[in-house]
Amino acid sequence: MTNNPEYQTQFFEFFDDIIHHHLPDIECEIARDWDPRIERPPPPPLVSTNIPIDILNSWNSVFLTEIKKCGEKLQRHQHGKVCHKYGNTGKCRFLFPHEIVEASYFDPDSNSVILMCRDSTINYFNPYILVFCRHNHDIKCILSGKAAKSAMFYITDYITKMDLKTYEILSLLSHAVSKMPNSSNTSIVDSAKTLLHKCLAQFTRQQQIHAQQAARYLRGFGDAIYSHKTVPMLSALLISNVKTFSSHNNHLSDIHNDGDYDNEDESNIEQTALLITTNKAGKIQETNQFHDYFFRSDSLAAMNFYDFCHCVRRESKTKDDHIINTPETRLGVLTHHSLKPGHPLSETHQLIEHTNETCGEGIVELIPRVVGMSIP
Repeated sequence: MTNNPEYQTQFFEFFDDIIHHHLPDIECEIARDWDPRIERPPPPPLVSTNIPIDILNSWNSVFLTEIKKCGEKLQRHQHGKVCHKYGNTGKCRFLFPHEIVEASYFDPDSNSVILMCRDSTINYFNPYILVFCRHNHDIKCILSGKAAKSAMFYITDYITKMDLKTYEILSLLSHAVSKMPNSSNTSIVDSAKTLLHKCLAQFTRQQQIHAQQAARYLRGFGDAIYSHKTVPMLSALLISNVKTFSSHNNHLSDIHNDGDYDNEDESNIEQTALLITTNKAGKIQETNQFHDYFFRSDSLAAMNFYDFCHCVRRESKTKDDHIINTPETRLGVLTHHSLKPGHPLSETHQLIEHTNETCGEGIVELIPRVVGMSIP
């Protein structure tokens, strides 16, 4: 940014085009009861290579008017009680009014990007999103990992906050305790379980959901709308095992070189998270995604953990071991891979490569969903 003026110019031209902090300087009348959120946006002219100039000028006038009207109704900040929550007495916690900045610039002293702001009480917005989505929004330019982390924490806190106020929670708990039966003949453990059950039941009765969520439930759908189907990727389990193996090898190296082993260092080894299941005979067996990957066949040796989660699943073997068709003899037959003998289910299960984009097989859109930590 500092050493390349051409890049700096292109950078600010891009962000000044998509993020606005001011409204068009035009006059238009806005009714007090007008609500853009209940109206459809104006239809733009049809895409064509020969649109008459008068139609383009007319549309530009309509579009600027819509930006002005929607911006005044949806993007103009007005101070209220919410501005002074969390100890922000006498000041707006959203930092309004903003400082006026006539032109975007880069500050080399603080290594900061300052975007243009010509209206101190307007939220950052995109004109196309504002006009065609017709709802308030606040666009942020995230250029660093620290800013991205702060945004993730804000979004997570916002969507997971409880709807109930503290006094409502205490009232529910008090109501649950008052309904507790006489516990003189029951143990402390049973009484605690009963109390916990009643408290949870009270919270469940008071749970409120949005109308959109209720409509999805009534139609038999879930809580979320996904663009793609996902599959869990237990990266925390993978990293835990890698650290364990690495620590074990380091200890073996120390024993070989020093002839001694410090037992106190064993407490520093991160314990592996395991999923314990039982087989049909009721015996405990240890199986998880890491075992499937670690004991995969040599034919999958070059596949990384992400692609393994994306393209491979474990299935039980059929009773008939005789294979009639293979991917080489018939289209649509998926490739089977065996599990190495160290796997607890190597004799009863196998790996199915349900997606192979190179060979054009399967092509199941399953996006690995990180569970436990960041992508390894």
